[in-house]
Amino acid sequence: MFPPAFTNETDKISYQLVSTKLDKTCSNAVIGPSLIAALKSGKCTQVLRASYVSGDNKIMGTIGVVNLSTTNEAHDAGKVVGQNDFIAPLTSAKGVASKLGNGTGVVEAEFKGHYLILTWSEFVNGTDPSTTAEDNQLEQFSNDLVAGTANVDLSQRMVTGAAATPSATAK
Repeated sequence: MFPPAFTNETDKISYQLVSTKLDKTCSNAVIGPSLIAALKSGKCTQVLRASYVSGDNKIMGTIGVVNLSTTNEAHDAGKVVGQNDFIAPLTSAKGVASKLGNGTGVVEAEFKGHYLILTWSEFVNGTDPSTTAEDNQLEQFSNDLVAGTANVDLSQRMVTGAAATPSATAK
């Protein structure tokens, strides 16, 4: 689901995988009481997270794929994501992403079938986004993470019932 590296062909930004983690206790992978309650209610079985850093080392973030029992449960859980309820940033053992979660980030949520996809993006230097352009940069990073990782595999699963082949996901 999470290739070691990929490049978004539209904006030519590259991304490098720096850490992954599978949590079978879903509450360990998210922050916020409303989201924890929604995952429990939705019978969450696991959360797979990965963190990436942009090729220019300016933006880093975490993407999480939450496995819930139904599409409605995924949609309902996504509705509570916001300032107090989001994916827990996943740090790396070394490098710039070791400080992931120390800055202010942009959080987003979307669902694909019974999966909830959550993202957290922040600037490597820890500065808060203070302009619309900076917000847009972080949102683009999140969108690219989803498009280059989880969206490929989950779309394949929805069509065929099986994971995408490695050659189809590594771009």
